[in-house]
Amino acid sequence: MSQLIAFFQTILSLALVLGIVVLIHEFGHFIAARLMGVRVEVFSFGFGPRLLGRKFGDTDFRLSLVPLGGYVRMAGEEEIDVENP
Repeated sequence: MSQLIAFFQTILSLALVLGIVVLIHEFGHFIAARLMGVRVEVFSFGFGPRLLGRKFGDTDFRLSLVPLGGYVRMAGEEEIDVENP
């Protein structure tokens, strides 16, 4: 039983560290864009549907359903439809 608990502690620790790394990485994109004068439309921790968030100024800060990454959408970036170019 203690091996199972140790396994889940390891998985949880990995997820926590990965989440912190992703958050810091995406925050770097956010800061770089703002320092260059680029408007940031969305700062998202996670992918998929929005779970919660708040808009401050021009930026929509959000927490999304799948916490395996994140993204920063800057002004001027267009969403590309791969199937219908």
